[in-house]
Amino acid sequence: MSTMQSASVNTYGYIWSHSLRACLEQLVPHGYRQFEGVINPPHLDVEASESERRELKAYMRGEGLSFTSLNLPSLDTNLASPFAYTREYTIALFQKALILAADLGAPRLVTVPGRVNPLLPCPPTRSHAILRDTIGALIPLARNLGVKLAIENVPFAALPHCRDIREFLDEMNDGTLCACYDVANAHFAGESPSTGIAELNTRIELVHCSDTTRSGWRHDPIGRGNVPFELLKDALQAHGYCGPILMEIIAPDILPAILSSHAALARIGLTEPGAK
Repeated sequence: MSTMQSASVNTYGYIWSHSLRACLEQLVPHGYRQFEGVINPPHLDVEASESERRELKAYMRGEGLSFTSLNLPSLDTNLASPFAYTREYTIALFQKALILAADLGAPRLVTVPGRVNPLLPCPPTRSHAILRDTIGALIPLARNLGVKLAIENVPFAALPHCRDIREFLDEMNDGTLCACYDVANAHFAGESPSTGIAELNTRIELVHCSDTTRSGWRHDPIGRGNVPFELLKDALQAHGYCGPILMEIIAPDILPAILSSHAALARIGLTEPGAK
């Protein structure tokens, strides 16, 4: 990064308390202009009507706002499921999410690469073969819509580490796929920012920031855990990253948690200070 980026906000912390419009209305006065919208009713419904989509897009255009991405959480989906019915349902839901992203002008859809059983996981060769089929099935629609699938490193996923994602992206060799690097997920999984970012390098188009420890997986306000954010800054600078820095914070009182996290990132030099 030759210059500091403005901080952007992932709206996860608002999914049960605010509609996406109400969430944006709370954040806009604090200077935020770029967002990753989390698809989770009642916050943002993949079945939103055409008029709801038009109204949200018109509001955002009027306020000078934009989406870096949309994010479909993986609790109710599994792209690596051994069950064909679950895979079919998941593909259909992701296809709806891709259309929603295109309708709202979001250029990326964050994609968790499936889930595996933590007690007896599916062998990687098998789960990776499933992912090649399921993500491969999404690529034609994503390409036609102009929306990229940003594969995220998630500890319980079938591709839990950045090296796994890099190898998968190499194998798929499709420009519709990119990477979303989550520093808290990587830290909990025992992977340093320098290692993970070196693996993914220029494939990274989104960075998620929150705090955690390695003894418990969290997305806490920055300063509550021991994620090495200085090392994250150094690694991103070393690889010339200039994309969005998204705060993905979960906290009971979400607005103060976002503002304090932004201040912490600005002190480190990862983002510009807040507008207000």
